[in-house]
Amino acid sequence: MSSVIEIGVPVEELAKRRGRIEKTRRFERPDRIAVVPSVATRFLVPQVGVRFCDYYGDPETMLRTQILAQKWLLENVRTDAYAITGPWVGAWTDFQNSFEAGSLGVDIVFPDDDIPWIGRGWVAGEADLRRLEAMDFVHSGINARQITYRRAMRDVASKYPVKFLGGPVFTPGENPALTHTSDGPFGVAGDLMGKMEIFLAVKERPDFVRELLRIVTDKLIEYLDFCWAEEGLPSPKDFAWTDDLAVSLSAATYREVVLPSERRLRFHFDGRASLHMCGKTDHMLEIFRDDLAIHELQGFGYEVNLDRIGEVLGGRVVLIGNVNPMLIHAGTPDEVRAATRRVIEKLGPRGGLIIQDGNNIPPGSPLANINAMMEAAEMWGRA
Repeated sequence: MSSVIEIGVPVEELAKRRGRIEKTRRFERPDRIAVVPSVATRFLVPQVGVRFCDYYGDPETMLRTQILAQKWLLENVRTDAYAITGPWVGAWTDFQNSFEAGSLGVDIVFPDDDIPWIGRGWVAGEADLRRLEAMDFVHSGINARQITYRRAMRDVASKYPVKFLGGPVFTPGENPALTHTSDGPFGVAGDLMGKMEIFLAVKERPDFVRELLRIVTDKLIEYLDFCWAEEGLPSPKDFAWTDDLAVSLSAATYREVVLPSERRLRFHFDGRASLHMCGKTDHMLEIFRDDLAIHELQGFGYEVNLDRIGEVLGGRVVLIGNVNPMLIHAGTPDEVRAATRRVIEKLGPRGGLIIQDGNNIPPGSPLANINAMMEAAEMWGRA
């Protein structure tokens, strides 16, 4: 048997964390406000001495790096994260935000020292829409690579057994996740057309954009159904997605052009709905609550007005955010503690609050600044 990778966190501690998160999601009062910093691939891969080109170039390297990176995170970052399996936290086919565009004809660049970058869009006219509609989204481009990587990870899973302190041995690679989330209909459509081009088209050719969104949404649903079947995921179907690009639209334009496709994607799933949208989403909050009926707003932006989000969503939608990630990167622990305290005091009394950055901690951020969020929760977020 291969050497077991031991993560220095007791299973009893993981159980406390799980209970804290679950109580928060039920709008019950935990012993203190939960904290889950968003420490992602761009930050984590260098922590274990792996180059990005090697990480993306080989499925076994990807699996091993994910496990070792999560070991580093759970042993060094003060967090209420309580597991290492599943998307975003270990054992998954990690192609970041490139997998949808990269399976629909857009070139993807893999730098030596960074995560994948999306190339130029290609959809411009009616003929392109018909070409797009005929594409096999599930078995092309990056999605085909995801399927290959998942199977390769399963083949080597037994080489990487893991255990927490006092817990049983398990193998995260036994059932690695495909990326069963989405960058959202408008986000993917923006990759396919180009960002400037789609905003011009929203103004000048809204019917063209609606048809593009219809096709894209059909593709997204087809792929997500494949993921559920391939991985044997449970029902009811929980779904987490984002649509960052749409934050730049007015609420009226979003309702008129994008919302029908957004709703079709969201209500294809009958479980818990978690949405992420970067930036200042104050003008979208009622849409999130009423039209998309989300259960959770993950990583909401540091620009969001805390009084407004508390009034519109507080006590009804789990709120995960919103400490400024640039403050975490360049500020001091005292400044991060003060910013965290403000979020706790504004939103904590309403329940359903999980402290996180808003959103995605930059590489090179001091560990002391990241951990200052937990220190603030311990000082000012106790029941």
